[in-house]
Amino acid sequence: MSDKTDVSNQRLRILEVCTVPTEKSGIPNVIFNLMHGIDKDRFQIGYVAINQPSELYRRQLDEMGARLYVIPRKLSSPWCYVARLARVARGYDIIHVHGNSATMVLEMIAARLAGVRIRAAHSHSTSCRMKKIDTCARPLFHALCNCRIACGEEAGKWLYGNRSFELIRNGVDTEKFRFNPETRKIMRSQLAPHGETLLGHVGNFLDVKNHRFLLDVFREVLNNNKQFRLVLLGEGELMEDMKTYASDLGITDKVVFAGSVDAPADYLSAIDLIVMPSKYEGFPLTLVEEQSNGLTAVVSDVVTKDVNLTGNVCFLPLEAGAKVWADEILMISDGIKRNSSMSEEAIQKIGRAGYDVRSAGNELSGILTTSG
Repeated sequence: MSDKTDVSNQRLRILEVCTVPTEKSGIPNVIFNLMHGIDKDRFQIGYVAINQPSELYRRQLDEMGARLYVIPRKLSSPWCYVARLARVARGYDIIHVHGNSATMVLEMIAARLAGVRIRAAHSHSTSCRMKKIDTCARPLFHALCNCRIACGEEAGKWLYGNRSFELIRNGVDTEKFRFNPETRKIMRSQLAPHGETLLGHVGNFLDVKNHRFLLDVFREVLNNNKQFRLVLLGEGELMEDMKTYASDLGITDKVVFAGSVDAPADYLSAIDLIVMPSKYEGFPLTLVEEQSNGLTAVVSDVVTKDVNLTGNVCFLPLEAGAKVWADEILMISDGIKRNSSMSEEAIQKIGRAGYDVRSAGNELSGILTTSG
């Protein structure tokens, strides 16, 4: 990123664009945390959603003084989206686009048409579903993008190759996810009424989250020890399929499909161990939140090792199979301790590593005001 111009003394208009639905999931949560952390005296914020956000997100945007634009994004009719986004983007100094692939070229084209000087892309993953489209879009994407940001080294190398990029940590409000022993008692009376060990997973029901494998692993766990339950937080297109699959496996009575919840931290305090067998990820914000709560996590080895901020994350290859995963879960859960001191120690480590919402917002502000 060369030819930088320092505009840090000006109040700039920044348009944040979310290329996935604005719902309770990773990328929208990262964006909203960053917007909370950005200095409002230096930035005036606009936010583009591809769907109608819930009242929860609308309220947050109002509190931040951010203007909402809803523009459906369909790759089957991209030029309608580009034209509408270009009209919205006129007058903005910066466009900051969040996604997983070079399909963000659509936003880069719109920004160029609108005369937006700083065109920033933010890579949030290490792979994508539409790989052929991604490959075809990369030359134009790289030509138009003049500010490259990633949530981690692997996510940056995936999208930008050998080009330089800046890292922005996925900051969280760690205090919001602090372990609460009283909440644990209340929640466990509902989720683990017989004192079961409670496994947890936070993520919408999408193929990338690999719920089918998770249920296979859980069945193997139950084959060895019936005193376990699994709670799944999230919703999505595959949720009903996974309910059917749990029934086919004969484990329905041991699985809680909690859906989308307003207070995930309450559930985290009740959970004993996190399991995350994703097929690919960038830097999952949920894992930082879960570590803030003092939780240990067993995750797939495609997840960036940078996310292990506390030493409480165990990585396993998916190829090892459900039985190996189950054996690891059984071994780790046997020595699990959940208390406030573990959460306090984890929060201190996360803070020292710079993964809190305020430091992330400051880092982003610095990058965007010296780019272009």
